[in-house]
Amino acid sequence: MAQDSVIFLCTGNICRSPMGEGLLKHAIASLPASSPLKKLRVISAGTFGEDGMGASQNSVIALEKVGVDISKHVAQTLTQKMLDECFALVAMSQSHLDTVKYRFSKLPPRAFTLKSIDPNARGGDILDPYGYGIKTYLEVRDEIISAIPHLVKFLEKEYK
Repeated sequence: MAQDSVIFLCTGNICRSPMGEGLLKHAIASLPASSPLKKLRVISAGTFGEDGMGASQNSVIALEKVGVDISKHVAQTLTQKMLDECFALVAMSQSHLDTVKYRFSKLPPRAFTLKSIDPNARGGDILDPYGYGIKTYLEVRDEIISAIPHLVKFLEKEYK
């Protein structure tokens, strides 16, 4: 089974992980056609996904402001099949990795929090903006944007 996906993981798969998915897809789209990363599938899921729901309106708005469209996102819960096909699991918080370890008994070899890959990040988790206003969503978006170039560098080094 090909391990050719990057999975962004949060709780409900309606706020943070769809933003991560959209931003990484956008970054990969700007790479040269010869980049091996063009072969990666970038998806997102939730530990307790709101299956079938769209991205939160504030997540859609936050990404529209930087030219990324996630309006067609459909939430899904993480499955064993997704993990089997996973090259890298990028969680928004340590609790998401702990949940995967508990529920599926092990983590994929490349499983980490998004902030852990960003040497400039403060703190370990990306705040769940659910229930907050647009200002919080914009702050979360910017934290994710800050980590994306570091994630791309990691993937370029690791994924051949």
